[in-house]
Amino acid sequence: MQAALEKDKQFAFKADDGKEYVLKPEMVKIEMREEKETGESFIPHVIEPSFGIGRILYCVLEHAYWCRPDDKDRGVLSLPPMIAPIKVSVFPLQTDERFGPIIQEINTDLKHQAISHKVDTTGTPIGRRYARTDELGIPFAITVDYVTLEDKTVTLRERDSMQQVRVPMAELMELLNNLIAQKTTWEDVKAKYPACVVSEKDS
Repeated sequence: MQAALEKDKQFAFKADDGKEYVLKPEMVKIEMREEKETGESFIPHVIEPSFGIGRILYCVLEHAYWCRPDDKDRGVLSLPPMIAPIKVSVFPLQTDERFGPIIQEINTDLKHQAISHKVDTTGTPIGRRYARTDELGIPFAITVDYVTLEDKTVTLRERDSMQQVRVPMAELMELLNNLIAQKTTWEDVKAKYPACVVSEKDS
């Protein structure tokens, strides 16, 4: 086209409609140009943030819940002591009026320490009471038994391992505060206090 325009001062061509057209030099301008172009890659995406507390709580509960390997009907809610709504449960081993004053003393001490707790003085077998509190996510259980009447010690049970130790009542509140604040681990407690082996089977 450029050569024809320069030589013949016109360029004839046939369009798709079959008609013939003639271009004159004044109708077109042909030139060579070099340009630098810059571009930016962009991948479309969507961010869907969730600011509600509901999903966070659901994740915590879902990951904390499990069942005992030896009994699939015994559910456990392993909430860390710091976030568990109820920190301690308090039980008398059996229905015995001699346990009443001691239960009341422990109850009062827990209130003074602002430790949320639940007292269960029903006549339900101790194994079932432990199972109920495990499902509620209560990390620690205090049991008053006949040894308590003799030496003022109670059993302290850890929810996940079901292990128990005997602890003097005079040291109980400080120990619970340290466990709840995660200043002390259960392994430290086991190393310091004597173990107590108690069957949790219902009888």
